[in-house]
Amino acid sequence: MTKPTVPRSLFITGTDTGVGKTVLTGSLLVALQQHGKKIGVVKPVETGVSPLGEEESDSGHLRQLCVPSPSPDSVCLYRYEPPLSPLACSRLVQRSIDHLKILYHCQALALQHEFTLIEGAGGLLVPLSRSHTFLDLLLSLQIPCLIVSRTDLGAVNHTLLTVRTLQQAGISPHAIALNEPSPANRTVGSQRASTIESIRELASVPVYGPIGFESTIGRDWTGGVHQLAGHPEIQRLVRSLV
Repeated sequence: MTKPTVPRSLFITGTDTGVGKTVLTGSLLVALQQHGKKIGVVKPVETGVSPLGEEESDSGHLRQLCVPSPSPDSVCLYRYEPPLSPLACSRLVQRSIDHLKILYHCQALALQHEFTLIEGAGGLLVPLSRSHTFLDLLLSLQIPCLIVSRTDLGAVNHTLLTVRTLQQAGISPHAIALNEPSPANRTVGSQRASTIESIRELASVPVYGPIGFESTIGRDWTGGVHQLAGHPEIQRLVRSLV
């Protein structure tokens, strides 16, 4: 990997949508701030955002965790109402996504903070345009990448595919965070243990977790994320960053 264009930053991607990227990003944000760091955060593109519900969107939640709280447009450059992929949304509402605009914004944000968290949408190959995906953005940023995965059946394949995609692009993943965005089903305990063991053995990347489901998040997102920030594996991951 060449010299980062965005200093002291981390890109957070997922093996799929709904794996808990925003919760993990939020918990890292809180934990880093608790270490006395001035943290910037950006989720460049978000879809499925109600015009009247920005505060309850992923980027809105992240913004509320920041001290001091930045403007909505600083945290998210492109917000779309339809719950579709970024490219599909941009075509539907005829507002294209500018890869360079995102890159320059991330660079500027990083210069204002000690550490910057950049969260993607879905996985690495989610398209921003016909010519750019989130992987292309990451290649332009030239920063480490955290992979957020599950412990469910299928996670081994999804995780290893994501690791291989990064490595083939010349990017060494910083780590894998095994997250549990919903309550664990006790009847699949052996499957969960097998999945965790397989990812640890085969990924050849540092693995953090499993980070168990935090029930508080459903009724108090901010409070739940603050609780999760104290999780031993989140704290261990933060130490690897600072």
